[in-house]
Amino acid sequence: MVDTEERVGAGDAPIEDPARDVRDDIMDAYGVPEMLDKIWFHKTASAVIDADRCVGCGACIAACPSKSIGAGSDGLPTLVRMCTGCSACWDYCPMAGFRPERLNHQSEEDPVGPIQEAVSARAVLRPDGAQDGGAVTALLTTLMERGHIDAVIMTQKLDAFVGSPILATSPEQIRTGAGSVYHQSEALAVLNERAPEHVERIAFVGTPCQISGLRAIQKFPWERRETLAHKVVLAIGLFCTRSFDPKKLIPMVAGEGVNLGKVKKIDIREGKLVAAGEGGEELMKKPVKDFHAASLKGCDECADFAALGADMVVGNIGSEPGTSTVLIRTDAGMEAWVKAAGAFEDAPIDELSAVKRLALRNLDRAKKNLQREYDPEASMWVSYTEHLEDYEGTEREAAPPPPFRSHHYTVAC
Repeated sequence: MVDTEERVGAGDAPIEDPARDVRDDIMDAYGVPEMLDKIWFHKTASAVIDADRCVGCGACIAACPSKSIGAGSDGLPTLVRMCTGCSACWDYCPMAGFRPERLNHQSEEDPVGPIQEAVSARAVLRPDGAQDGGAVTALLTTLMERGHIDAVIMTQKLDAFVGSPILATSPEQIRTGAGSVYHQSEALAVLNERAPEHVERIAFVGTPCQISGLRAIQKFPWERRETLAHKVVLAIGLFCTRSFDPKKLIPMVAGEGVNLGKVKKIDIREGKLVAAGEGGEELMKKPVKDFHAASLKGCDECADFAALGADMVVGNIGSEPGTSTVLIRTDAGMEAWVKAAGAFEDAPIDELSAVKRLALRNLDRAKKNLQREYDPEASMWVSYTEHLEDYEGTEREAAPPPPFRSHHYTVAC
């Protein structure tokens, strides 16, 4: 780790690193710096997780070659064994080490990204509990039944507020997980698990930040190490403006006088957050902005609304209620859509102004909240010291990680 004080100009105040450790002290004392910007997990935790910027994508867990990172008691990434200081958690985090805009090439002129075909779709046999037109669930089950995929990494809806990542290996498991949940479940973490022997072709379903993390891991794989990322043949993104922390959202919904026991679905449509019951009846409908305090703070820094790196992206914007908007981006997405022919009633979409409007809104919001420059032409990688410089003195600056998050580091190192 290079001494951050050497990175500032004459007369400037030194940059404070709240994650300084004994290695930094040794470096200062003997003048022999560690490898430039070598990152240990507690440095990533300081800049992202404990700075309240983590978006729960799970990229750090998936990228860790020693499988040293897991989910902690607070649901956030935490060391579960000794950190090797490989820097992967930093390098593959879309909130830290790499610029998603370099992977996605978004612009104000083209905020939605490449599209081969845009359709409004409704599943012929709409699964119970499915969101909107049930397009994602119907697509995945059909592809599995027809042998195009063997498994799906997805977020299984546990209740209206909470989801859990799973590797679904049967159509029944996929149907059980039907329906959107606005809770990031660190689905990318499943990439670091073992798959049954018969699983060779995997579909991944996730939010834009998760798609970016997946693409970074696929594009820059570790030598002599395999994750399930190399088996992902189809990446399905979901329109996303923000996700929520269930621990914060649940009491806020209850505070609106809603009987939580009756809430079976949370949905966002036309700027409103809707809590619905078993039969779809509205129990609450309030502006999303009223629940901003329950949203993940890091989402404000994400410019990607329409999962620009996905093979296809699905959501409810741009289609009538009860149907899903499907934007097919790549040849892999088109092949999957053709393989599932007959599973949908669909019609072409010629007007995407609503999608473009929200995509531009996300882009503008990110430019305002990112403390570094939003620059699709800049270096792919952002160093730790650069991050400290950009974020110091802001409400998003690095914060000291609690002992429990880096216990294995301090004990073993």
